[in-house]
Amino acid sequence: MLLKKFAVFVFWLLVGVAALSPFTELEPVKQLDSLEDWQKPGRITALSQADQKKVLQRLAYTQPLPRKIPLPDFNQISNTTEKKRQFFSYLRPYVKRENVRIRALRQQLLDIQEKKQKRMRLSLEEYAFLYSLYDEFRMDVAETDETMLAELLKRVDVIPEALVLMQAANESAWGTSRFAVEGYNFFGQWCFREGCGLVPMERGEGQYHEVAKFENPAASINSYFYNLNTFHTYEPLRQIRAQLRHEGKPVRGEALASGLVAYSERGEEYISEISGMIRFNRKLLEE
Repeated sequence: MLLKKFAVFVFWLLVGVAALSPFTELEPVKQLDSLEDWQKPGRITALSQADQKKVLQRLAYTQPLPRKIPLPDFNQISNTTEKKRQFFSYLRPYVKRENVRIRALRQQLLDIQEKKQKRMRLSLEEYAFLYSLYDEFRMDVAETDETMLAELLKRVDVIPEALVLMQAANESAWGTSRFAVEGYNFFGQWCFREGCGLVPMERGEGQYHEVAKFENPAASINSYFYNLNTFHTYEPLRQIRAQLRHEGKPVRGEALASGLVAYSERGEEYISEISGMIRFNRKLLEE
């Protein structure tokens, strides 16, 4: 009898947890120590400790950093489909984490934009949050206005998972390149300080760039998002994305790939290659 009561109790406990789980996801835990040094705001030191914490909560990642695991030896996986699945599985948590944070930042910006359009007063905390994002997304803004806020919204937006994963696959040869294996660099990103990365074997005479080396996949993904969302080189991609938002259309990888003409010296050929990879691997990407 006692065992039966216990079983009934466990059953209803599980039902209760299942019923509450959607609501717990609405209030994700803020990871206050999650920001990289370059993401930490420098303009909030004049605020009280309580207000500084509020701003950091607004800026923080809402998902913990995935546990670092060694990069699989993709050369040893003979089945092509299985290799692709494992590659996607390895990088996907890092991509999701970046996009979850960006969605949270973007929603807060949209709320601020709505308040300004209604001529409502912003709080000191909201201004501190806003200027922290201007700094993070490389905008030199002395005084915010509707134009500056609209430009910031063009930058603070998601990059479709399909595009991220296909560029990573293309640039790293499905995780087998020297730069991916030795430096978690999945996107061929360069750096220009001696010792900042790995020296390319084919680097020409008089060239000084290195291929950036990262401590973990999260840093590589983070740097990729930063590049596409801030550098002037990728303004075409951000413009395509903003136009899709304006038209109420979904932001998809194939559409944004058209804005990557400057990512590779191959230009339009590179865009066609990335777009073709997205189409060819769509079924695996959607698993």
